[in-house]
Order: sequence, then C-alpha cells, then structure tokens
Amino acid sequence: MRLSLISVAAAALTLAACNQPETTPPAETPAAPVEIAPAPTDAAPTATADWSALNAQVGKYPNETKLLEDSPITADLKTLLGAKFDVLTTNMQTQAPLQKDGAVLFTSGNKQHEGGVNAAYLLIDPATRALEVGLWEGGKLTTYKTPGSNLAKPKDVQTMISNAAG
Repeated sequence: MRLSLISVAAAALTLAACNQPETTPPAETPAAPVEIAPAPTDAAPTATADWSALNAQVGKYPNETKLLEDSPITADLKTLLGAKFDVLTTNMQTQAPLQKDGAVLFTSGNKQHEGGVNAAYLLIDPATRALEVGLWEGGKLTTYKTPGSNLAKPKDVQTMISNAAG
C-alpha cells in the first residue's frame, strides 16, 4: 500500500510539473538599432483632408500651426501611431520649422533637454498622402510608416538618424 501511495504521489507531481510554465529564460536577441513598427490594419489614409494645404506651412513651427494636433494629417497620424501619438507630441516639444525637400515635407524635434534620447522626425508626402514617423524612446528608434510607402529621407533627417546611432 505504501509503495502504491508513493507511486501515485510521484505520478501526481510529474503531471503537475507538466502544467508549469517553462523556467528556462528565453535566449536574448541583440537589440536592433532601428525597429519598424507594424502598421495598424486600419491605417488607411482619410480621403477628406487636403494635404496640399500643408505646403503653405513651410517655414513655420508645428506648434504654431498645430500640425500635429489639428491639421489635415492629424487623423492619419493618430491612426498610424495609436498610443504612440502622445510620445510624438512629447518628443516634439523643441522643434524645427516645417521644411521641404523635393516632394517631402519634414520636421524634427526632441523632448526638452533630452535630444538624442527622446526625439522624433516626421515626413509627409502630400501628393501620395504618406507619412513616416521616427520615434526615439530612451535612445531606441522605432519607425512608423504609411503601409506601402517609402519616403526619401531628407539629408537633415539622415544626419539626425546617423548622429543618434552614435
């Protein structure tokens, strides 16, 4: 009886162990310098906003024109970034004026006193209604793009990315 009780107890412990989560930590993967965030499935641009009006804002600061908060691209930015929209606004506290390079409008900025660690850039192509946002959080760059787009990065943005990479 004692032997069968021990056998039953051993079997119960073995079965219980099968239901426990694995305790071996997963292998660490090296951090990539740039992460491309998957775009939300509902990230299609809105058809009603007139993005060409943004050309009139070249030379003006995004805070002055409310480029992020109340412009033709605001709804698309919020759809593209989701919860990261607030990170963009925070990382654009200190900002450059909206500029133009070819067909692409762009601006960049950083969280006050945290340039290079918490920063952002924004690319806008009014003709194709495409956006690209680069967000640095704690020094790590994540890029968000309108699905199917591949906007040429102006030299100033390339320099920003290169400087942040070290």
